Amino acid sequence: MRKVLTTEEWIAKRRAEAAERKKRSKPAKESKDAQVTAYRQFTKINSQAVYRGGCYDPKGYENYFPSEMNAHDIGREARKALLASRFIAPDHPEWDAVMRFPTADEIRAAQEANKARAGVKTLKALFNGAGNVSLRLQDGQIEITPWRYRGRGHWEGIRGHEDPVLPEDVSDETLGKAILDALDVSRSA
Repeated sequence: MRKVLTTEEWIAKRRAEAAERKKRSKPAKESKDAQVTAYRQFTKINSQAVYRGGCYDPKGYENYFPSEMNAHDIGREARKALLASRFIAPDHPEWDAVMRFPTADEIRAAQEANKARAGVKTLKALFNGAGNVSLRLQDGQIEITPWRYRGRGHWEGIRGHEDPVLPEDVSDETLGKAILDALDVSRSA
């Protein structure tokens, strides 16, 4: 007959199992992430704090530019954002403050700031014709991933699309052309 565990025993057992899984798991590969979001009125380029996935980094790179950027300028600024990205492991002192989902109030505040910057009143007007591209620098290669606008300020992957991969030491012009091409894919998806 099986012993019925108390709540405390069950929690302790699950925590021990989770600790054992954590010991066996492979550490995350170091990478650097950035995002380029091109609205009709402006372009936002920002770096991210990374551990497996990326999160907004309050100490990272974030700049706003005119909506029509040439390939050299967007490549240069995207490279700056990638280089400013931070890899934050669980033992990092800022882990709890940085590696978290933003609250609903933080999301709303960012959306309101972007609407004010664009001079529009609704999210529909803000995201009309917008494109989003994420960049990942890992193992000496830059992967460029376009995202499709899903609605209500959210983006999703594009099924069947093969993401371009460039060497890390590619010129700003070539990087910028690849980003602009990916933004076109994002807008048309």
